Amino acid sequence: MNEPEKDPQQDVPFSSRKLLECIDVGANRFGWADRPKTPGSRREGEWLIGYGMASASRANSLMQSSAEIEMTPDGRATVKTAMTDIGTGTYTILQQIAAEMLGMPLDQVDVLLGDTSLPSSSGSGGSWGANSAGSSVYVAAEAVIAEFATRLGVEADSLTLKDGHAIAGNRQIPFTEILNGDTIRVVGTIKPGDTSEKTNQASYGAHYAEVAVNATTGETRVRRLLTVGAAGRILNEKTATSQCYGGQIWGIGYALEEDLVVDARNGLIVNHDLAEYHVPVHADVPKLDVVLLEERDRHASPLAGKGIGELAIAGVGAAINNAIYNATGARIRSYPVTMDKLLPHLPEEVGAAA
Repeated sequence: MNEPEKDPQQDVPFSSRKLLECIDVGANRFGWADRPKTPGSRREGEWLIGYGMASASRANSLMQSSAEIEMTPDGRATVKTAMTDIGTGTYTILQQIAAEMLGMPLDQVDVLLGDTSLPSSSGSGGSWGANSAGSSVYVAAEAVIAEFATRLGVEADSLTLKDGHAIAGNRQIPFTEILNGDTIRVVGTIKPGDTSEKTNQASYGAHYAEVAVNATTGETRVRRLLTVGAAGRILNEKTATSQCYGGQIWGIGYALEEDLVVDARNGLIVNHDLAEYHVPVHADVPKLDVVLLEERDRHASPLAGKGIGELAIAGVGAAINNAIYNATGARIRSYPVTMDKLLPHLPEEVGAAA
């Protein structure tokens, strides 16, 4: 009912938007129709059971980024960029992009990152790393293809690269023969263009949570957590899913545990270590479920992908908090929802029954 046809603030079309599909797929997969219809109506012993959901969006940004591809006489390729890999799979993603674009086996492509002497990249952050750095590798690979085409005297569009060979007409020429002892170095650069201004670009998702709240202590346990996301082309399903797991766990943390305490007298942080600043541990995390929808967003980047890392964080806390309300009827409006905040608001009959 509230779904707009275009961005109501900027009055521009959405580049792509699968929010409603995320909600529907998640509802069916999670069993949303079986949720407790009345807050506090489902109970298992001393545990009150509740379901909650929340939608999610994360603006997509393409940042200026450059990458070099070096082709050596032995037919190997090396991707070079000052991008970082902070555990998000950058080495793997850039290797895959270059290998696919150049028709090479993965083990023939090397990736060199993290040195300021290399072409400047977008850096990691803001869910823009894979698409920005990856798009610069894409552009560099196109330049390599153009150079191969020139050396073979054909149009780049007529050239097929496969298994370390270039196929043009009835000829199949190995890269080593095309290079003929030379080393080719090309740099590709990507930067935001018209599409970033003429469209609203964002990744979308929906989170579903089941919680159990102890009627005696107010303790909350997350029992199930599902995230459905649409973030354009998924460059690597395994690494993207892993990032979503991390986002879900962070969401559990900020919903139930993480609380930065500042001493009002001097402005110093009181709980500045992991003994007092609580984060989720294995016992706090249930089996996580992630579904990534098929999508291509040609406005977002040459790779047709969008950011995903922070999409999996946005809204998780709201889904958990909504589930707590569904379980207890208590609406807590500040994070984290700790026992001391929740316990006074539990229904009196619940406390009496406990």
